[in-house]
Amino acid sequence: MKFYPIVLSLMLLFGGEAMLAAVDHDHTAHADENAKHDGHDHSTHAGEKAHADADSHEGEEEGLVHLSEAQRKLIRIRVSKAVAGEIDSTLRLPGEVRLNLEETAKVMPRIPGFVNRIPVKEGERVEKGALLATLTSHKLGEYYSNYNSAKEQEELARSEFEMAEKLIGGNATSRKEYLQYKREYAEAVIARRHAEELLRSLLQGPGHDGHAHAELKSGDPVICTTYEIRSPLAGTVIAKNITLGENFVEDNTTPVFTVSNLAEPWLELRAAAADLPRLKTGMAVEISDAAGGHEYHGKIIYVAPLIDETTRTGLVRVEVDNRDGGLRPGQFVTGLIRTAAAAKSVVVPREAVQLIAGETVVFVPKGDGFAAQPVVTGQGAGQEIQIVSGLKPGESFVSGGAFELKSILLTSGMDAHAGHGH
Repeated sequence: MKFYPIVLSLMLLFGGEAMLAAVDHDHTAHADENAKHDGHDHSTHAGEKAHADADSHEGEEEGLVHLSEAQRKLIRIRVSKAVAGEIDSTLRLPGEVRLNLEETAKVMPRIPGFVNRIPVKEGERVEKGALLATLTSHKLGEYYSNYNSAKEQEELARSEFEMAEKLIGGNATSRKEYLQYKREYAEAVIARRHAEELLRSLLQGPGHDGHAHAELKSGDPVICTTYEIRSPLAGTVIAKNITLGENFVEDNTTPVFTVSNLAEPWLELRAAAADLPRLKTGMAVEISDAAGGHEYHGKIIYVAPLIDETTRTGLVRVEVDNRDGGLRPGQFVTGLIRTAAAAKSVVVPREAVQLIAGETVVFVPKGDGFAAQPVVTGQGAGQEIQIVSGLKPGESFVSGGAFELKSILLTSGMDAHAGHGH
């Protein structure tokens, strides 16, 4: 890393001074020995010199990092005045365009049959109810036949019941026969309704709604075997898995068309756990694509209550206005969300804040050195971070070179908490 050469240079500088101190100590030792050989005792003078050196450093506070002028230039120490400001409240979250599952349909035949027509192609936009394909289904013909039969039985039972009502009014029939005709009519109504609901469950109208049909000369209706697959919503055909002549069996579970409204896709953003409390449904989102040439607008519709165990992030789902079709599912984008601004407080560069022994600190000038001062941080954005307490506006702090000061403090074995009353 870029800091290591600087730290190594500092260690060499400090090491050089240590070597000089060692040479000086050795020289003093030799001088004392020579003095003894000369018959003179210089121990009293040496003790007085050591006592004087101790007095010269009396009152010097422990835990300070002292640097020579050369060392300061090497580290490029930069001292600034703390000023109050506001953190940029805009969150920039990475994300991916996804299909809107509330506006996406997987369509499959609900009845067995042979494919005889496919009027649409992949990528084509269709309206709700648009014809996607038709099948020839003998099973459907059977259902229509049952419905027509039940309808005729209902008509016959209704006529007999109406006649019985007239007869019982004139005392021309018994009460028992009247109730029998009434029961038969009720059963015929139930049978007709059952056959009708079965057709409607297949999205087929019992009256052949929308079908071209005719009647035979005998007056019997044509038995319809044409099963139509229609789109349940307006959108784009994004997948087609069907071919002419293909036979679909009774228990088919394979979707043959996927239709999705690409004008309102979802954008799935990933937010850090610390940012999730700032995000709410309904918040506006600006979206930019990877090229940065287009901007889109959306709003948050869902903030997941769970954190992903792998990425340690939370899902933020955004509904996007994509009527021009510029965003495509699978595309990577960036979402910009302006959250509520943090309260105005001291704002410093992130590099000024260091972690020492589990405590967050900034370095401040103190006498002829620098001391690690504990602080409490708040919100951060980009290269800036908020200081909630521990540093007031107008106070001086080290805005450049804090990492190197931390390294010197740790490698020198100093007590980072000395002088702070911890």
